[in-house]
Amino acid sequence: MNKISKQICALSILFILATTYTLADVRLPAVLSSNMVLQQQSSVKLWGWAAPAEKIYITTSWSTITDSAVATGDAKWDVKVKTPSAGGPYTITIKGRNTIILDNVMIGEVWVCSGQSNMEWSSLNGIQQINDEFPTCANSQLRFFHIPKTTALYPQDDCYAAWTECNAETLKGFSAVAYFFGKQIQQKQKVTGGLIKTSRGGTAAEVWV
Repeated sequence: MNKISKQICALSILFILATTYTLADVRLPAVLSSNMVLQQQSSVKLWGWAAPAEKIYITTSWSTITDSAVATGDAKWDVKVKTPSAGGPYTITIKGRNTIILDNVMIGEVWVCSGQSNMEWSSLNGIQQINDEFPTCANSQLRFFHIPKTTALYPQDDCYAAWTECNAETLKGFSAVAYFFGKQIQQKQKVTGGLIKTSRGGTAAEVWV
């Protein structure tokens, strides 16, 4: 075996090892991330992926209890965590082969905001009432998770999205109906509001959740 062949072989082995390690890392879906809002006074499901039989430990800054789960043969794990009354910010630590720390997590009221085209409409559709909100809409106690439009032949277990705080930029493409609803809930109940937008025109209710 010449020198070049040996180098190629060595690089191939390193690539395989790196890929194996990456696949074994604990991973979370996009909806479980920093800046998220969890439902208050509830038993909330946290889930993700890890190497089969890997033990996962979950600790939260609002509790002294450490919960745990073991990844199944298809590399999935889940655990239910009890949440306190509204408050925060908190941190959540998920530890297995690697460690993930979620910060700026709030406990409050979470709502799935869905429907067809009228629920989708935002400032991008020329709704003046939402445009009027831009100068004063910044609010760290109102947060969005905006699931983008995608097409798939089978149900998906993740998406490309992130939790964001309400501001003029994040509000631009967000549902006007959902925003005004969330704003009212947040102001009246004095708790952090989390809005998960899953609306899409021409769809049935079954696909929104």
